[in-house]
Amino acid sequence: MEYAPSDRLYLEDDLGLDAVWLARRIHEDPGLLGVSDTDLDLEDAFPSVRPHSITAILRSDDAGVRHVVEVRLSDGDVEQVIRALELWFVEQRRRPDLEHQPSVVAEHIPPVVARAVLMAQAIAPLGAFELHALQVGDALALHTEPVEAPAAADPEADRELATLLADAMERIDPQGAAYRDDLRLRLIGRLNLPGAELL
Repeated sequence: MEYAPSDRLYLEDDLGLDAVWLARRIHEDPGLLGVSDTDLDLEDAFPSVRPHSITAILRSDDAGVRHVVEVRLSDGDVEQVIRALELWFVEQRRRPDLEHQPSVVAEHIPPVVARAVLMAQAIAPLGAFELHALQVGDALALHTEPVEAPAAADPEADRELATLLADAMERIDPQGAAYRDDLRLRLIGRLNLPGAELL
């Protein structure tokens, strides 16, 4: 077997490929996003309300699960996490007969985004995945892998992040200041669970 060195590239920055190109690939191969070990059917993949992003809805009929995925070219950000939570909330209200699994996918998940995902698991079973583009000769391969949150972070930054997420959820699902404050404490508490890791 021959060995061929590969280079990791960014789709847009290095190759000039945009979100529309990636959406076409997802239509061709719904398993590309790697958000489930089961076979997935694509309901839709379309440009997100956010720039350089795609919203994808996938379904596993065998598992009775719909996956709502916010995909972003280049680096993920905390707004992507908020958008995934919003999608999850809307879709589970629209289809209460099915379980809904939200995920964020980006070419790079920065530590603050991984921390936000870990916090958000106090609200929803949110997953985080990195999409890697590898060029081997003239061929381009895409694959995803799950991301783990960093073991430690700045406590003040975590408090600010929890406040941001709690405020966002209050906008998505208004339940009042007391609920928002309790949610903020639960989000921070999620970081302190023994063995807590991204789904």
